[in-house]
Amino acid sequence: MGDSASDRPSGSRAPGRHHRAIIRRKLAMPVPSKGIVVRERLSQRLRGLLERHTVVNVFATAGAGKTTAVALAVSDLDRPVAWLSLDGTEQAGRLLVYLEVAAEGAVPSAADVASDALSSSLHIGEAAGLLAESLQGSRLILVCDNVERVAPDETCVAVLSSFARYLPSGVNLVLISRVDVRVDLGSTSEFGRVGELVESDLSFDAQEAAAALRTVGRADVDPVQAVAATGGWVMGVLFEGWRHTRSHTMDPDLLRCYVAANVFNFLSLTERTFLLHTSLLEEVSVGGARALGQENAAQVMADLRARHLPVTWSSDGSRMTAHPVFRDFLLEAMGREDAKTLDMVRRRYADVLIASGEHEEAVDELLRLGDLEAAGRLAAVALPSLVARMDFAAAARWLDALGASVRNLTPEIGSVILRIAFALEQCARGVELIDRHGYAWLPEPEAPNFEEAHVLACWCLWHSGRIEEVRSLADRLPPGRNRQIALTMIALATGEEPPPFPEFSTTPSGPLDGLLMRLSFVRGRLEGLDDPGSFDPWRTVLGGPWVVAALRATGRLDAAMAMYERRRGSSQPVWLQGVDAVDLMLDLGRGEEAWSLLKRGRDLIASTGSKVYWNMSLLAEAKLWLRLEGNRQRADCVLAAAAANGVLDYALTRETWQMWSGLSMLLQNRDAEARDYLTECLRSMQKGDCHLDLPTAAVYLAEAQWRLGLEDESDATADLAMASASMQGTQHLLLTALADVPSVAARAADTKSSRMSPWHEILAVLSGQRPVRVNVSTPRLVLEEFGEPTLMIDGNVTRPRLTKSLELLSYLLWAPNRRATREELVRALFSGRNDAAGRSYLRQALYRLREALPEGLSPVQDGDVFQLVGASLAMGSAQQAVDLIAQAGRQDGEIRLQTLSRALSSAERGPYLATISSEWVAERRVALRETFVSARVDAAKLAYRMNRYREAKGLVDSVLREDPYREQAWRLAITLAHASGSDDAVLALYQRYVMRMGELGVPPADEVRRLLTQLRR
Repeated sequence: MGDSASDRPSGSRAPGRHHRAIIRRKLAMPVPSKGIVVRERLSQRLRGLLERHTVVNVFATAGAGKTTAVALAVSDLDRPVAWLSLDGTEQAGRLLVYLEVAAEGAVPSAADVASDALSSSLHIGEAAGLLAESLQGSRLILVCDNVERVAPDETCVAVLSSFARYLPSGVNLVLISRVDVRVDLGSTSEFGRVGELVESDLSFDAQEAAAALRTVGRADVDPVQAVAATGGWVMGVLFEGWRHTRSHTMDPDLLRCYVAANVFNFLSLTERTFLLHTSLLEEVSVGGARALGQENAAQVMADLRARHLPVTWSSDGSRMTAHPVFRDFLLEAMGREDAKTLDMVRRRYADVLIASGEHEEAVDELLRLGDLEAAGRLAAVALPSLVARMDFAAAARWLDALGASVRNLTPEIGSVILRIAFALEQCARGVELIDRHGYAWLPEPEAPNFEEAHVLACWCLWHSGRIEEVRSLADRLPPGRNRQIALTMIALATGEEPPPFPEFSTTPSGPLDGLLMRLSFVRGRLEGLDDPGSFDPWRTVLGGPWVVAALRATGRLDAAMAMYERRRGSSQPVWLQGVDAVDLMLDLGRGEEAWSLLKRGRDLIASTGSKVYWNMSLLAEAKLWLRLEGNRQRADCVLAAAAANGVLDYALTRETWQMWSGLSMLLQNRDAEARDYLTECLRSMQKGDCHLDLPTAAVYLAEAQWRLGLEDESDATADLAMASASMQGTQHLLLTALADVPSVAARAADTKSSRMSPWHEILAVLSGQRPVRVNVSTPRLVLEEFGEPTLMIDGNVTRPRLTKSLELLSYLLWAPNRRATREELVRALFSGRNDAAGRSYLRQALYRLREALPEGLSPVQDGDVFQLVGASLAMGSAQQAVDLIAQAGRQDGEIRLQTLSRALSSAERGPYLATISSEWVAERRVALRETFVSARVDAAKLAYRMNRYREAKGLVDSVLREDPYREQAWRLAITLAHASGSDDAVLALYQRYVMRMGELGVPPADEVRRLLTQLRR
């Protein structure tokens, strides 16, 4: 009772027999060929990782021997092994089922654990955790191969993360992938559970290369040269041997097709027909073949068993699986059959799928056949399961293919469609549903999804400009959180005073938390957006773009860029590509990328039906014209187009329109008009409790007021900008606004008596502003420049024969655009000796540097100009530290202190290029010293404001040891002594300060004397 498939909810069920047969093909552990090189070194390394870590990542390039290495290492262990080869068709739900089936083969107690959990409506993350816990005491090694095929699907990675997080001790998960797939174990304390076998571990050494070359009959090839030429890459070493015997490389696809076609043509007509018609099946059995019309299946399979075909047979000969290339050939040939035969075979295949309970595959097959009526009936059963697994793209594809055939709309299906519309940012899909069917189909109040469906319908209509209908739907909702979400949306359109901001759910709740993340961002409530919680893909996955936006707004540009890079290729959600990524690229000075993303985003927006997104794209374009191009005329044209498109109909977009219009007018000296627009903009933001762009609008208004002679009002408005940015942590947005009108910061700082005021800090950042550079990937080349210089290539220390080569590399890393002429290099590196000896020494330094660097990393020469590769491939540690300090200037509070600490820690190894004494090195050493001393002062002030006095004192003491004449440090030291309650220490520090200033013949500053007087009251 309760265990049968019919007793389970339709959305979550255990895989049927046919589905399990498909899965079995993914579970075969690869068997290395007899000629494979046994690499005991590598096996021991991997076995050691399995003993010390729960999760072992084996990430390396294609052809690196990952699968073979793991198979060899685990084959001799006295432990159960389960192997799952992924092929990219898995979505989150299917992946979890595949993990379950793989595990149950070795651990029977794992059977149906995840399936039953899903059937009980548990969240997919929790189901994965239960499956992991069921393996307690089994000592299982579960290997997932080809993980790169599911890596782009964040929900699949979330399933692997949840599974890995709850694996018990003594059980291992091995992930094999061509790309990095970082599972989230939940906390930094869990990082030790993950071990890695990296590219360098897998690479051949000379001895292994020699053995490999012997297996391909090329013992005459020098293995040392082969390793040097390929870096030890396994497939590269083998090709290094093969290329000596082949005049050209044959296309592998052509080779496979040739073999398949020639094998196929030698078969009888009956055998060819059998193979063609059964190619729809992943695994061919007698029963499956008969169901597809092959009545003589048993005899034909017996005949085929004697043929040498590119297929794999089961041990008893009852099942046959074509090799992928051969099956691709068969499917292609099958498509050339006459239409009547093809239709008949595919219809029988659809019947097989339905009979085995594979409804999702059956829907796809019926859609291919054009049977929309049957596909629609089956889709109504399968859609909830698809959406529960967050397979939104597949669900949308079904809906698009079915079109008007969804005639009998039920509340359940309508709610599913609304979830799809929200997940894919396709509000037009929900509006079409309402226009075609009205509102009667919406769930009744007693239905569990009543409130969610109504709020999502509100979201669809809100984006289409139908605000009165949104209000009517919101009025149906009972008081509470979900009603507040709807009213918060309405307020963003009408500009009315919003309700109390709704709270996030403490448990996974579905799309409304994802919607709340959007509302949080546009209202400027950024705290916590970067910590969306676990087990809630509506926040962690679909809410990710708004996390990127919050990271950007708070100045964490490296984290924002890293998160964006993982989503760069995705088309959803549209807002990330159309608006926020444009802002991110603008902030990083990547103008061409910003324009390109604007165009791509606009193409995506066009299909959503959102009036709001289209106007936000126009406003982003106006911002680019103003800030990037300085073209006020083009900006005004775009702003006029936005006004004509209804941008003023929403308070949210109207405020942004007024803000950029105000800046354009300021740049045109139309100050009174700018003041009027910006005054109304600021008033509306304050009324609507929208703080995201409030500092920007206030900065522009302060400039307009000052130009019109309203100095007191200008000072108050500037202070409002600072207070708002400090409260929301959006110093980055404040700085970008001040870069447009920097005199606002200068005037505000003049009104403050203390040079330790936030305005003075802002002014210091603006005056010494460096471009903010981020690099989200680990460069292949890293030059550690503090202390004794050390060169790392792909994680390995490399030592050029000449120290001058490292100096040359460091010089190029710092040079503008990483370019330098021969004359500049000789003058800097060889004390201006532009003679034959100096030029000769430069040639030797370049030669030895190129000798040490792999292809693609060496300096390239164009005449007398030398250029180094970009920061994504090569970076010096000094530049990394300086870039972090520049980024910290756009942050505030704890985030800023952490960034400064990261930068300062790298400089603790010692002076810049400590073993090199060239004049240019000495000059750069002085410049870096000033940068780091200033950064320590900033960090000390931050620590003091956060009442972390011990940390602040340590930083101040460090500054005064290095620069005893730093007045800001003395002021802060005296303030810290007072905060600790020691009046004697205050006086002693003041006396030391006076003595130090006396050494320079400088009297004590008035501000320090005033500080002392104030503290001793």
